Amino acid sequence: MYSKSDFDTAVENTIDNYPTVAARYKTGDPTVTALIGSVTQIAAMLSQQIEIEGIEAFEKVRDATILADAAVRGLVPQGIPTRVSVNVANSDVNPYTLTAGRTLSDAGGNDYVVDTPVTVAAGGTGAAECLQQTQRIIIQTVGTSQPFYTIQVPPAADGSFIAGISVADSAGNEFTYAPGFTNVANGQQVYAVEVDEYQNIFVKFGYGGVIGYQPAAGEVYTITVTDTVGALTIATGSPFSLDNIETPQDSLVKLTLGTVLIAGQDPMDIATLRELGKYPSAYDENAVYLGEFDYLIRRNVPGLLFLSVWNEQVEESVRGASEDNINKLFISFVPPVGGDQAAYEAQITALIQGADDSYKIGFVAANVVKVVAAVDATIARVYDQTAVTQQIMNVVLAQYGQSAAAVKYGQFTVQNKVINQLLRANVPALQDSRSDYSVTVAPVTGQLPEDYRYMDATSLTVTVSLSTYTSGSWGV
Repeated sequence: MYSKSDFDTAVENTIDNYPTVAARYKTGDPTVTALIGSVTQIAAMLSQQIEIEGIEAFEKVRDATILADAAVRGLVPQGIPTRVSVNVANSDVNPYTLTAGRTLSDAGGNDYVVDTPVTVAAGGTGAAECLQQTQRIIIQTVGTSQPFYTIQVPPAADGSFIAGISVADSAGNEFTYAPGFTNVANGQQVYAVEVDEYQNIFVKFGYGGVIGYQPAAGEVYTITVTDTVGALTIATGSPFSLDNIETPQDSLVKLTLGTVLIAGQDPMDIATLRELGKYPSAYDENAVYLGEFDYLIRRNVPGLLFLSVWNEQVEESVRGASEDNINKLFISFVPPVGGDQAAYEAQITALIQGADDSYKIGFVAANVVKVVAAVDATIARVYDQTAVTQQIMNVVLAQYGQSAAAVKYGQFTVQNKVINQLLRANVPALQDSRSDYSVTVAPVTGQLPEDYRYMDATSLTVTVSLSTYTSGSWGV
């Protein structure tokens, strides 16, 4: 890929072929320099696009391509509700029951629904599990019957994320969610959820006489959409309140946050979708290969800071043979900040057993390993050393810092070529023809599958010095 400075240099090397223009160019005539500068900038942008075109065949680069690939894979932009344990203190002389379906609010005004009820003895305390979510209803009347009839699900007006969708007909018959219409018989009342390259979400029905159920003209369907705010921060011990006081007892209970069991998550960002695009899809929510188990977990449990899945062969290559390793999957992960480790283990276990219940599952604590690396750069004197140092630090940590998508995968290694490409493309001072830089990454020794490897400001050293060249011009 050629930069603007490359094209500027080419202009300088050939401008003398046009003496009239060269004279005006060398004197800095803005009517010439502005035009040539615009052309070289356009040429640099075109060069970048050509470079991307060549890469796209092997690795998705453009946001639009990544979103289109996510749509093909069925990766819906889904929010994950926060699951919390709420402490219920009963000061009444009678037992108190907080029933399932009751709605609560936290101190920030976010709504919750009681998912696991609790009965608290007089003067005692208990805990109920709640999900941060709200529901809205969409009524759709079928105008014209057609194969794979589709209903678009609009986003929430308040900016919340869609977390779940259910479908029922006018008689109250619930349709069953069938991803990709897999193993669906003709006439079966099912629906699929799909997404397009613009992240619009749709409910899709079947094809009459072929697969699933095709709605008839005039039929009315109720789409129940569950929304969530996604990621949020809430302090242990913060107050909760009932949205409605239905009985005198309701006013005699004190509700406070006990534990965040499952941290809420926003839909996957572009960086995560790009990484997921490198993995095979899990067919029909089943998994056979390690990559498919990895994909299955990441797709259904987004927000994990780190995840590594390996089998007995990998395990015995690092820790030796054991009969206990036979037909066993090993999993190491780091939950989102504030997430309950045991709750996530239970969720992951259920996922794997649902895909293939023949495996034993072993959880291994993640081991944090900071990657030691150094960037040494020499830049032209027109640039600010401090600013360039920070630019280099930001570029490298965006790719390999603790929150970067690449480091969330077990057994990953830092690629020097990636760092070089990113520095060249994103740090203007390093595009100058008089600049130079080198990248050094400490070699990996004894890497374990549970190693959570990333860089931070303490393990990445950036040294920037000014070039000693002279311009050849008169004066300072």
